[in-house]
Amino acid sequence: MKNRVRFFFLFLGLLGALAVHAQINELPRSTPEAEGVPSKAVTALFDSLMALPKTDIHSVVVLRHGKVIGEIYPAPFAPEYRHTMYSCSKTFVGAAVGLAIADNRLRLTDRVAAFFPEFLPDSVSANLADMTVRDLLTMTSGITPDWNMRNLTSDWIRTFLAKPVKTPGKKFEYDSISTYMLSAIVQKVTGMTLLDYLKQKLFIPMHITDVAWEISPEGINTGGWGLHIQSESLAKFGLLLLNRGVWEGKQLLPASWVEQMMTRQIGDYGYQMWLCEYPGAVRADGALGQYILIVPDKDMVVVITECTLIE
Repeated sequence: MKNRVRFFFLFLGLLGALAVHAQINELPRSTPEAEGVPSKAVTALFDSLMALPKTDIHSVVVLRHGKVIGEIYPAPFAPEYRHTMYSCSKTFVGAAVGLAIADNRLRLTDRVAAFFPEFLPDSVSANLADMTVRDLLTMTSGITPDWNMRNLTSDWIRTFLAKPVKTPGKKFEYDSISTYMLSAIVQKVTGMTLLDYLKQKLFIPMHITDVAWEISPEGINTGGWGLHIQSESLAKFGLLLLNRGVWEGKQLLPASWVEQMMTRQIGDYGYQMWLCEYPGAVRADGALGQYILIVPDKDMVVVITECTLIE
């Protein structure tokens, strides 16, 4: 991951001090120079990524001022290809939680246990009783991650709630099942799957139509992983966050919630997304090289999808 992000921020260094002109567009195309970017900088970024060892680049899309100024889809990949986003999926869950809060269906301080009385253990510890929605968002549930849990049982919610719980809100422990629990909560309070809720609130207004999300044995979108989506749709979502929830002049996602998602909550983590070393930059980050990089002070979004070989 560090190599990919480093290449991008070296690319930013080639841009120099650039003026920011916020625009709201549905991904029109432009040239780098028309948006104040040297073509050689975009070419250098593409060449650097393509030259990475043990890496199979699927797509790279670069936006500035709301316009695509460069994109590559090495064969056999193409713009219509749906990519498996792994943990990049989490940032979409973070957006869905914000939408549910804006709809007065949910609060950050709501207790997780209250949503699932039918799945609680016979004895509910004080720490489990205290665990909140915010703790799930910040990966501070107090439950030690169990990466094999989803392979060993079909009863994910009950198994999660039965685990020992340390004091919530204290220690960051990255856990995809915490995000699954957020998906389950969104489904509980909206009466819709996470994907259907996002379709209604974001995807349909943004003309994102070719999207799918894996389903758990419990009939719930997996949340922490499992989103399958096109690169241009990822770029649209990045642009939505860059523009603080505004799409084509409409406030689809509350600006205050986007600010919270992109603000340091614990360590280098916001609400279901990561902070970069470059000041103000944030990213959605998925296994094997899936990224949505958002750089507000350059008015830029970069999407990278790939398969990094793991030995």
